[in-house]
Formats: sequence, structure tokens, C-alpha cells
Amino acid sequence: MVRPHCAVFISLQIFFSSLAAASVPVAVGEGLQGVIGYSDGKLYGSLAPLYECVFDRADIQPQFIQVPLKRGLGYLHSGEVSMVLPLAQSERRDRIGEFAGELFSADYVFVSNRQLPPISETSGLKYGLPRSFVGEQFITDENPRIEEVTEWSQLVAMLHYDRLDAVVLPALLVEDLFGPDVVKVFQQTAGTLPVSLYLSRANLDSEDVGKIKRAVRSCRAGDLVSELR
Repeated sequence: MVRPHCAVFISLQIFFSSLAAASVPVAVGEGLQGVIGYSDGKLYGSLAPLYECVFDRADIQPQFIQVPLKRGLGYLHSGEVSMVLPLAQSERRDRIGEFAGELFSADYVFVSNRQLPPISETSGLKYGLPRSFVGEQFITDENPRIEEVTEWSQLVAMLHYDRLDAVVLPALLVEDLFGPDVVKVFQQTAGTLPVSLYLSRANLDSEDVGKIKRAVRSCRAGDLVSELR
């Protein structure tokens, strides 16, 4: 026969074990090819080790869903997910969630299928961007023509058929998107931004947020970031 105090102790152990094992919903950006993706419960791609480092050191069990960028931000805003990755920091996103601190810095480029004059000094071009993408901030034209798409791959096709003059992309993504045709496109530097995760202020308490931010700082200081360069 189990004594009452033993039963209580066992129940508490089970309760706290279930809390520790509770999974955290995390949205992963869709269409990022070999850079980051999700399959069979695991992340893959060149950025996967960095984010796995964060989850391991923060002692978090992520439950991934893969969604387009705009939908992921919407889920973060509504509290349907607790984190979204990978995301560069922007003022608009800071209003939606809590930036976890710079995990790595990413270069962004303008990509075109013909040689263009310096884009920062050129007006009248038509640009392509994924919806809710930070790349718009690199466009200096006062009255830019911008076409937004749902999927990154749509930008490649639209550029190929001359429906756009230029697209803005993370430099890490260019080769994966264009494949062998990457040698046929032209690139101009757009800028650099800090990249990490965005956290839900509604779903995560200050202790959880602090734990994740410490993990980000720890992983940023390791060798994984230097391997991206």
C-alpha cells in the first residue's frame, strides 16, 4: 500500500515532469530552401544548428509548424505560437513580439536579371518582396512600385519573365533559390540586419524570455556563427 505522503510526492513528480516535457509551439518560415526548414520533427538547413543550440541551452522542447512569413507573424500576434524563426529585427515586428537578441547578422542583396545602375540612386524600378518581409526598408525610392508575393520561389519566376526589375533577398538564400542560374543574375548590396527569433509576450513569462535571451547570447558566442560566413 502506498502511503499518502508518498502518493503526493509521486503526483508532484509526475506533474513537474509533465511541465518540463511540455512542448512550445514554434513557427518556422516556409520556402527557405536549404537555409532553414522543418521535417519529421527536426530542423534542417545551414541555420538549423544555431537554433537547435538555442533550444538546447534554454531547455525548450519546440513543436514546429511551417508557415509563410506573414502568417507566422500573425500567429505570433494572436498567441497561436510562442516563437517565430528566422526573423530579422524591425520596428514593426518589435510591436508584435519580443526580439530575442542578435543570434547572427544577415546580409541582404538586390537581385536583378540585368545589370542595373546603383539601386540606391535609381528611381522607377519595380521590386518584388514576400509579404511582411523586412527587405522593403532597403528600398530608398520615395514612391516605389512593389509587388508582394506569398512564396520566395515566386520572385525567381517573376524576375525571369521580366515582371520585376529587382527583388530583395537574404544573401544566404540567393544560391538556393536560383540554383545553377545564380551565375546569370546580378547582385547589389542592400544592407545588414540582426537576425534571431521573435517571442510572444503573451505566451512566455519574463523568466522564459530571459532564459531564451541568455541562450541566444551563449550560442552567438560559439563557433556556429563563424561557420555561416
